[in-house]
Amino acid sequence: MFISFKMIAQDSIPSTNSTYKEDQWYGSLSFLLASESIDGFRFNGLSQAFSLGFIRDFPLNQESNKALGLGLGYGISNYGSNLGILKEGASDYQFNLIENTLLASKNRLISHFIEVPIEYRWRTSTASSYAFWRVYAGYLLRYNFFSRSKPFTGDSTVLEEVRPLSHALKLSAGYNTWNIYVEYSLSPIFKKGVQTNLGTPLKLNSIKLGLIFYVL
Repeated sequence: MFISFKMIAQDSIPSTNSTYKEDQWYGSLSFLLASESIDGFRFNGLSQAFSLGFIRDFPLNQESNKALGLGLGYGISNYGSNLGILKEGASDYQFNLIENTLLASKNRLISHFIEVPIEYRWRTSTASSYAFWRVYAGYLLRYNFFSRSKPFTGDSTVLEEVRPLSHALKLSAGYNTWNIYVEYSLSPIFKKGVQTNLGTPLKLNSIKLGLIFYVL
């Protein structure tokens, strides 16, 4: 009954695995730009895009400052331009370039899409730090599941001429929550063969400039 034992205690047990994940919700707000090299085409008003989604993080090294990100999100793009729609039959439409500045200023092209971002992620974070510098570069695959033209006057028109699948390159960089966002579309907005009433092919590639926010 009087035998003693020598015991050693410690506050914490060292971990052999220091990796961690930066799974994040994201939201982006950006302005839309596009090539205006098409004769007679021009942007009017303010064109913008919004997206919201979640990205799963997959660390690539022990420090977890390099990782791959795979996500899923939803967004809306809203273009203002002088591109109008003229109905020629039961299901045929013609794209018309509006010359009247007042009418063109309220003409919109709106698309709803599902996006899958794939990112290479570099950051200065640690397992206990939630404010850090980051540079995320990657690729976006989008499915445009609903698009419509909303003219200055008259009813909206559902568009089948918008390309359903599109892809783009993206880059975001910043500190903590605030990050600059740049995106360049690799796919034209409209399907191949779509043209204006002047016979000019509608080959428009968009560029997005704005902000993206990450929340752990």
